[in-house]
Amino acid sequence: MPLVLVAGFAGSGKSEAGKMLSLATGWSLLDKDTLTRPLTESLLSALGGDPDDRQSPLYGEQVRPLEYDCLMKTCWENLEHGVPVIAVAPFLKEVADTQWITRTLRRCGRIGAGAEILWVDSDESSMQERLTARNARRDTWKLANWREYLSTITLDQRPVREHLLIDNRVTAPTPLAEQVEAAALTLTARYGGGTA
Repeated sequence: MPLVLVAGFAGSGKSEAGKMLSLATGWSLLDKDTLTRPLTESLLSALGGDPDDRQSPLYGEQVRPLEYDCLMKTCWENLEHGVPVIAVAPFLKEVADTQWITRTLRRCGRIGAGAEILWVDSDESSMQERLTARNARRDTWKLANWREYLSTITLDQRPVREHLLIDNRVTAPTPLAEQVEAAALTLTARYGGGTA
């Protein structure tokens, strides 16, 4: 039984990859935005901030930790009941933090679960194109301040532990669906499951 973290930058295509992986494996899909966005927007407003802010210290220090806490608690509850979980979120800080990964692996081990990271990689033009196409208010600042936003991320970031890599550039030689299907075959060989 796995916990699969589908991680990557905004606009990399995490949600699409997570949905495809869930369909291919039959495993539960938990997307941070789906679980927390209404509460996040309300909390930011209540704290005197912009409900679409995802860049300020207010979001980063007071709201983001709560989003991830809600997501991970929901993951643990499912796993403790024997339900494999695909969790979709950027996980940028988390997959770069050896201690966080070690704690996650230890907790998975205690409940008889494995942990996997699926890193959805992209390039700046592909991410900008996807963010523009999805036209979400939470991306307004990023798109209006694209160069400044890019200066806050490291495009060649990768998780600090072994992971499956999905190349989701617009120019990727293999379509996303084929790459996710290959990842699903790898994961179901390790853990069982699969609906295809």
